[in-house]
Amino acid sequence: MRLIGEFKDERQAFGFQAFLQKEGIQSLYDSGKDAADLPIYRLWIIEEDDFDKAWAFYQEWQKDPHDVRFEPTKDKIEAAAPKAEPPKWKVRMAAKRPGSSFSLNNFIILLCGLLYFLNSLQEGAILKQKGMEALQVGFTPLEKKLIFDYPEYFVNFEKFLDQYPIRTPEEIKELSVEGQACFEKVKNAPTWKGFTELIMQRSWKDYDALPPGTLFGKIRQGEVWRLFTPVLLHGNLLHILFNMAWVWVLGRQIEQRIGIFRYLIFTLIIGVIANVFQYIASGPEFLGYSGIVMGMVGFIWMRQKMAPWEGYPLQPTIVRFILIYVIVLLVLELVSLGLDFFHVTELYANIANTAHIIGGLTGIVLARLPFFSRSSR
Repeated sequence: MRLIGEFKDERQAFGFQAFLQKEGIQSLYDSGKDAADLPIYRLWIIEEDDFDKAWAFYQEWQKDPHDVRFEPTKDKIEAAAPKAEPPKWKVRMAAKRPGSSFSLNNFIILLCGLLYFLNSLQEGAILKQKGMEALQVGFTPLEKKLIFDYPEYFVNFEKFLDQYPIRTPEEIKELSVEGQACFEKVKNAPTWKGFTELIMQRSWKDYDALPPGTLFGKIRQGEVWRLFTPVLLHGNLLHILFNMAWVWVLGRQIEQRIGIFRYLIFTLIIGVIANVFQYIASGPEFLGYSGIVMGMVGFIWMRQKMAPWEGYPLQPTIVRFILIYVIVLLVLELVSLGLDFFHVTELYANIANTAHIIGGLTGIVLARLPFFSRSSR
């Protein structure tokens, strides 16, 4: 593999690479900095036998970099890729050079895994000590600190279970009249359960009855980490495996191209926006990284359209699969809400579709900002 030249504009590097591919010459490029600390892109010819031919084309490019032959237009890019068989060549970056070995993406995966493990231990302890009912209506110590909000409503349920240590839902019926009255009072106390709940009830009376400062209660008290931390928690093993698999596939693509700092900002923005909208829609009882995953899909999809030379290897079939997945979940949620609205049955679909949709749209918007392009380092 030999270096043929350097480009100051990544679009030109990609365009020349696409031209070489069309001529049957395989190549790849990597990025670095020149003496003035400006981005520079080095193009490498993979096969030694192709170098002389590629060098002749490179000299032509130097004479006229704006020659239409070297422009990375969509039709030329598509024409350069073989149609009858899987492409042997891909637009890609060269192997990452030695440097910082820290990966924010890997850290996120490990952190989510650790929190899931710790939370599972706490759930097991609660189940053993207090029973299934305490686990269903209560929260673990970790969840109390990390979910979007922990209003007085949840605190009162916890106090009720301390006073009446029931272990199964059936035991509620066996409580004294005083105990059952206490349970009904706690259960029916006004709390924020989202606009969806208000629509289902066809009434705003519960909203009007909310105590002052209920909305964003803990965040108003300074616990601002709750704006993001619900994404780090997961409900079950399948939930975390599904999300972390996509984080591994998609997140590292983005981190490699925009760097750790901008990847951190990207993650925080999508996480916070998706969480806020989900809280407004359904209240504080939600968790999971899928909103950010959808943001990653939207981001990569848009970057592929705007800057294909960045080389995001996300196949259209994957985008379609995830889109169908979100649509199916949305339909399921709408059906359950419809049945509840018409009092057919109470079928509660605990799916954070608002976070999915808003996360995806936020990713698309961020992809259109030059700050998140790979060339703006």
